[in-house]
Amino acid sequence: MTLTIKVIALTYYLLVMESFVHTIYGSKINNLQGKNLRVVTGNFPVIPIVLNSSGHIVGHSGLLSNQLLYLSAKLNFTFDIFASRENTNGVKQKNGTWNGIIGHILRGEADLGLVPFAITLERYEAIEFSGRIGGDGSGILVKYPDPSVSFTGAFDVFSIGMWIGWIVSGLVIVVISISLAYVTKRQSFGVGEHDAIRAGTFAWYLFGTMVSQGDYCRFRQSSQKLLAATWCLIAFVFVNVYNSTLTSYMSVTYQRPIINSMSDLAANPSYKMTLFTGSIQEIDLHLSNNEAYKIVADRVKKCSDCNKFSITDIVTPVLEKDNYVALLPISTSISLLHKYNSERIKCRLAMAYQKQVQSWKPMFLGVPKSSPYIEEINRE
Repeated sequence: MTLTIKVIALTYYLLVMESFVHTIYGSKINNLQGKNLRVVTGNFPVIPIVLNSSGHIVGHSGLLSNQLLYLSAKLNFTFDIFASRENTNGVKQKNGTWNGIIGHILRGEADLGLVPFAITLERYEAIEFSGRIGGDGSGILVKYPDPSVSFTGAFDVFSIGMWIGWIVSGLVIVVISISLAYVTKRQSFGVGEHDAIRAGTFAWYLFGTMVSQGDYCRFRQSSQKLLAATWCLIAFVFVNVYNSTLTSYMSVTYQRPIINSMSDLAANPSYKMTLFTGSIQEIDLHLSNNEAYKIVADRVKKCSDCNKFSITDIVTPVLEKDNYVALLPISTSISLLHKYNSERIKCRLAMAYQKQVQSWKPMFLGVPKSSPYIEEINRE
């Protein structure tokens, strides 16, 4: 009887430990071993594909291609890769069906979607996300601005806050000087009427030091002389910094894109924005509560020439027309900068100053909800 109890207790203990190990480390059973997966992808910058005349993939490369080859070798499976009929991650139609890569997964035509999926509620209700592959932000790609000379260069050297600070500090010093002269006179510290400093006199002295012309110091009080000396030192540093910076501003061309942020785009109704159909950039744009984003999203929705299915269609209007910009992942934008700014002497593309248009998004591969391979892919 005692032996039976010990056997039962040992069996129970082993079952508990197996469950614990399974929970912590996951099952070591490789469901993918020896399987042949159907992999659907699209022609995106992270996985450039080569198609033959019949539309079949005959070559692929890039980050995701290398990741697929790694998984295949590590988990010992083979794969057949094909291109989606619509070059998009997937857009939910009015009848509830999906097109693009998500559509292939939902229809049971593919076991794995080899594209970077960012998570949204609508996508999560359709497919499962597996195998994290990093993330990216979004940026605005614009046409490289034509060079010009800034007519406000003399004032652009410092910010508005800096200019206001200098004006206020000059006024404060004038007020302090007049106050000191008045207090000294009232206290009969041996200062006559001719020793009192008027506001205009002191202001003229400050102006003279600022324009490097100098002026005769009429002050006889030590406190005023110290105040004037401090101002002269600060003015000397300021004027020299200003002169050197102004020389740089006026001797080089000024190149600033008209569209440098989403707010600029919203304020310029003549401009259009191209982007990938069904991309996280399009989804975030339409879901944003920011007023500028809402204005741009409304224009994109009404625009018949804004939603694109290939990177070439997205960037061509930006290159060839003056009123187009593109919303793309930052890594894609940088690769386009390298491509189009190195093939010619003249730069053709630039990034808007507002690079992080939307929040950073982690990306995943897509698999069916009922896929038995989720655990193996996640583990690797």
